[in-house]
Amino acid sequence: MNKLIAVLFAAMFAAVSFQAVAQDKKAPTAEQCKKDPKMAGCPQAKK
Repeated sequence: MNKLIAVLFAAMFAAVSFQAVAQDKKAPTAEQCKKDPKMAGCPQAKK
């Protein structure tokens, strides 16, 4: 029983971590690029 609970907690932690990493990979919006043009992912930053 304790192993099952440990595995469930580990699986939930892995899923949350994966979602956090996936969200970081999203490109910034145009509004965010206006505020900070040097932000990674903005067209001006690639020059």
